[in-house]
Amino acid sequence: MRKFVLAVLLVFAFASLAQAGPLIVAAGAGYKKFVTELAGTYEQQSGQKLELVFGNMGQVVAQAKGSGKIQLIIGEQGFLQKTGLAFASFHELGRGALVLAWPKGRGVTTLDDLVKPEIKRLAMPDPQKAIYGAAGAEALARSGLSAKVRDKLLVVATVPQVTSYLVLGEVDAGLTNLTDVMDLGQKIGGWSRVDERLYAPIVIGAGVLADARDQAAVSAFTVFLASPKAREIARKHGL
Repeated sequence: MRKFVLAVLLVFAFASLAQAGPLIVAAGAGYKKFVTELAGTYEQQSGQKLELVFGNMGQVVAQAKGSGKIQLIIGEQGFLQKTGLAFASFHELGRGALVLAWPKGRGVTTLDDLVKPEIKRLAMPDPQKAIYGAAGAEALARSGLSAKVRDKLLVVATVPQVTSYLVLGEVDAGLTNLTDVMDLGQKIGGWSRVDERLYAPIVIGAGVLADARDQAAVSAFTVFLASPKAREIARKHGL
């Protein structure tokens, strides 16, 4: 019954978009694959094109404040609530997971392995600008490892930068998100989930800006986000 109701809502929402312009959606760079697939599926179903903006969340927030054009941001709920932006609503898509990943040939499987002398460089996103950087810093602190690995840290702007270093073998380990590493396969040595008790829950969803100018487009997209297809895509990407 719920699926039928959502299907009906989607039909009415799409019908209202005949004169609507493109909806501008921003997201953290670590969710580019996920959001791009969401957008592609939505465009196929609705016939409406989305404009996508990616970057670290600091950049995304700055652009949202400066341009006034971004209407919806996909990110972590707690982070978005602290940005100073006014949101009309938040639509949860799933829970994010912090992982420890390593390149080929490195002897790392758990956080405790990071203190090994052969582990010389640990990459992580900027804790001030990326939610997985904040989660990584929190996990290191709660596990008592912060001081022990401080000199090994290589802080970068975004999750994909961590992944790039791992693929190239330029670091010995990296703290990143499940979404970004789960499809890497043989490009890296492997990854393991960080104990979820070591960091605050990461609630990923879509925040609708209070001043979003095109309510018809916003409404249609948020109805789609609640659909079984959108949930299926979220699960596929580790949420």
